[in-house]
Amino acid sequence: MSARTQNHTSPPIAYPARDAMYVSKSEKTFANDELLPSLPVPSLSQTITKYLDSVKVHVTTEEYLKTKEIAQNFQNGIGEELHVKLLKKASHERNWLEKWWENMAYLSQRTPLLPLLSMCGITNIENLWPPTLGTQAERAALYLHLSLQFWKVLREERLKPHSSRNVPWTMHQFRRYFNTVRIPGEVIDKIECYFNTELEEPMSPTHLAVMHCGHIFSFDAIDEYGDILTPPELQLQFQRIQDWCKKNNPGSSVGALTLADRSTWAKNREWLLKVHPENTLHMETIEKALTVVVLDDSEPSDLSNVCMNTIAGDPGNRWADKSVVHVIFKNGTFGLISDHSPFDGLVPVVANHFVFSSLQECDGVWKGSKNVNRDLLPPRRLDFHLDDYIKLAIEESKKLYQESVNECDIKVGTFAEYGKAFLKPHNFHPETYAQFALQLAYYTMHGRPAPTYVTAATRQFYHGRTETMRSCFPEVIEWVHAMLEDKKLPDEKLRLMQVAADKFKSLMKDCSENNGCDRHLLGLYMIAMEEEIDIPEIFLDSSWVKSGGSGNFVLSTSCVGFTPLGGCVMPMKENGYGTFYNIEDNRFTFTVSSFKSYPETSAAQFFQHIEQALRNMKHLLGSSKFFAPHISG
Repeated sequence: MSARTQNHTSPPIAYPARDAMYVSKSEKTFANDELLPSLPVPSLSQTITKYLDSVKVHVTTEEYLKTKEIAQNFQNGIGEELHVKLLKKASHERNWLEKWWENMAYLSQRTPLLPLLSMCGITNIENLWPPTLGTQAERAALYLHLSLQFWKVLREERLKPHSSRNVPWTMHQFRRYFNTVRIPGEVIDKIECYFNTELEEPMSPTHLAVMHCGHIFSFDAIDEYGDILTPPELQLQFQRIQDWCKKNNPGSSVGALTLADRSTWAKNREWLLKVHPENTLHMETIEKALTVVVLDDSEPSDLSNVCMNTIAGDPGNRWADKSVVHVIFKNGTFGLISDHSPFDGLVPVVANHFVFSSLQECDGVWKGSKNVNRDLLPPRRLDFHLDDYIKLAIEESKKLYQESVNECDIKVGTFAEYGKAFLKPHNFHPETYAQFALQLAYYTMHGRPAPTYVTAATRQFYHGRTETMRSCFPEVIEWVHAMLEDKKLPDEKLRLMQVAADKFKSLMKDCSENNGCDRHLLGLYMIAMEEEIDIPEIFLDSSWVKSGGSGNFVLSTSCVGFTPLGGCVMPMKENGYGTFYNIEDNRFTFTVSSFKSYPETSAAQFFQHIEQALRNMKHLLGSSKFFAPHISG
């Protein structure tokens, strides 16, 4: 028996705990997708009522009365006409929102993806892998091997389909995690996905693109038998790349071109492809790759630095267009970059918790053979042909990127005085609690309410993604006022907190059923645009922007889950904050981002106010005689 055959027939390493959590023995991953109900359209009266309620705390009484009149005129006039047209569209489309949302929220945006629009993922993994020099290739190999196990589970449709309270959820977004790219266009981008399940044709590409020292390489990560290269084999390939780069000059940093604004990158991409026929082949290799791996020379020492160096790091070693870019730093720390257009944050969280669970189960050490028993073709370098125009474009892109990066302020803060275990006897949902801490912190720091976006999943519907849950509403601000006043007794403060929590729960449930106001109003706006109708006054009213409409939410927030996995996005507005949070039994972790150019905001100071809010809220729960067992959210 040959060494190659022995390698192919060796038993796989088992991860029983991980597989019990994630791997299905019977139901296929995408089995429910075509069976899900179509995305519904809310009633117009309900949408207007919700919208007006969300406006109240952000405007004066006079402004509110004016907005109320505008909204009622809209509801009884042009809004009703647009609503009827939207209902007609929804009657023959499974998801009337899908293309509009993809195009308006993502693909038509001309802003550079990095650092401003992409998602960053981080994992608190120091108990397994503390920062250690000399571990980059070894850790990258094991991490990528486990990531590709997730790819294989998806390919074989063995990932457990998601559901909530026995209601199936769409898994469609998982099709676009691997082998996916966002192609720039001068006016609008497009998404290309080359992933297929094992029963679909053609077969998914099985190579990686690897970036190091401004060079780009590629090699097959799956062999001819469909097996993933072992960690020692992947490590060998990464080591070959590192060794080659040590002996040669830095590369041309072609990836920096992807960091320009989308229209500029579209023009430069077209120019680059015309310079030489090989450039087209190299571009296809990157765009079709399973994923991009970056071997980064930075050495971030803590999670704040990891996050900053991931989303705003070395421009010569980034490819912003890819759906997933794994960044492995010189000291063995990790970051993840995800383009937001093909999927929402839950997808990379699930994929990387799969990997994290695997690492926990194997104690961060590969349990299989350390030997490489076969000859592997060395990585192929993708040597782009450049002319003076493209060389200048690369430098210009780096310069503008660096200007944006210099404005980024990111703080990953861990509050370890208590976590969701403390909340359980109080029957308080941890996400509701975290949101209330954000509202109290912002008001304490800035002296006013903040229009707030919270992610609500609509995945119970065909190709459903999200609705905006507006969490800064009158009841929560009444509670915030009570917390800042000495006159209110603890019992009254807790009663107001309970009222606000019940409202939060109700709003979140409505939004998950697509009964919020933002997506419906977007649909009505889009109908007006397509019908070439004048923009309705409701969208021109100052209250629309003041309450967060058209992407003007001051707080852009999302619960990343109940694991050590965190994340980050930059704020929607120059005077805002991006705030992702993950909640574990004994700690809250908030990743806060802001812009340095706006003197009123500070990521570190906002986190300090979040910490104090959490302390004050715990004190409230402990000091009140009034026990409210049905507080929830």
